[in-house]
Amino acid sequence: MNKKLTIVSKLFVLFSLLTLVVSGTSVFSPKVLYADEKIQVNFFYGDGCPHCAKVEPVIDVLKTKFPQVVFNNYEIYHNQDNALLMYKFYDEYTVPKEDQGGVPIVFIGNEYFMGDKPIIDNLENKIIENLSLIPNKTDTKVSTTPVVSSIDTTIPDTDQSNTPVKKSYSLWAIAGAAVVDSINPCAIAVLLILLTALMIASGDKKRALYGGLAFTLSIYITYFLFGLGLLKLISVAHIAGVIAKIVGVIALIIGLANIKDFFFYGGGGFVMEIPRNWRPTLKKILNGVTSPLGAFFAGFVITLFELPCTGGPYFFVIGLLSQAESITSIIPTLLFYNVVFVLPLIFIVFAVYFGVSSIQNAEAWKEKNIKVLHLVAGIIMLALGVWVFFI
Repeated sequence: MNKKLTIVSKLFVLFSLLTLVVSGTSVFSPKVLYADEKIQVNFFYGDGCPHCAKVEPVIDVLKTKFPQVVFNNYEIYHNQDNALLMYKFYDEYTVPKEDQGGVPIVFIGNEYFMGDKPIIDNLENKIIENLSLIPNKTDTKVSTTPVVSSIDTTIPDTDQSNTPVKKSYSLWAIAGAAVVDSINPCAIAVLLILLTALMIASGDKKRALYGGLAFTLSIYITYFLFGLGLLKLISVAHIAGVIAKIVGVIALIIGLANIKDFFFYGGGGFVMEIPRNWRPTLKKILNGVTSPLGAFFAGFVITLFELPCTGGPYFFVIGLLSQAESITSIIPTLLFYNVVFVLPLIFIVFAVYFGVSSIQNAEAWKEKNIKVLHLVAGIIMLALGVWVFFI
């Protein structure tokens, strides 16, 4: 059984590696023609993006080297207007859908370059090439119509600085939200029900250990994939700018709801836990589990029950991560979040197996401290909500 779990873990890691999305290419778009005597370089970047940071010094040098060229810089992570403008450029330059959303990207003349290396390797030559096409100013036959006449690049309050203030998400904020998720009574209660069912079915502590670990691994995988899917949805819908403005509100609401549960647990019938009318179905599913393999597959189903009560902090984190520069920077953070999330479950499984605690004692501890757990979760989420509004 241990070998089976090892195989599952390896398959999960392999799947994670295969989901990395790499972008960074330059494409020629014949639709847009440059006919102005002023060359325009439209540079879109994001605060905290390491690839953008490599390009910014190059832009500075080129700006000094070619004073006759107009450099327009647009930060997109914290400026929704700039992000919308970037998508207008996408349409004008017919950028393929699969390449949209990534930075850094530069639009110049009738071409665009995406990714730090393509920009660094090609931008200067493209500027020289465009300058060579500019006719003598005395030639009155030359049109002075701007290259992208359909795009209004004049945006109020646009950050045109080449040295932006970094406002990227904090790993401490991610860890804090993960801790809130991990101490939620829902996940603990579900695991204890499962362990009880396995012990009754087999009477074997080792079988219960494997079942508990398989169940935890299943939840880990499901949450990770759900997070990737939600991030993809945000990217496709182009609502990252909106999400960035409401994650703080989400955190405040979750925090206040948990603090309410500390003072008025069950008051009004609403608690930040699995809805009570769902619990009989959930318990029936868990009581039917008799093997580690069954526990693994049950984890996928149980996740759907848990999301209403454990999903709040996760949605908050997804909102923060949607501002990140690339999927390659998001995946390690998402993996880290879910490790923190399942740590208490792993601890309980091993504590029961090694006799440090019994299932009954763990259940009693959970019931005794359930209000305190809600209070701690509420305080952390309130702090994160306030933090979001000040970053």
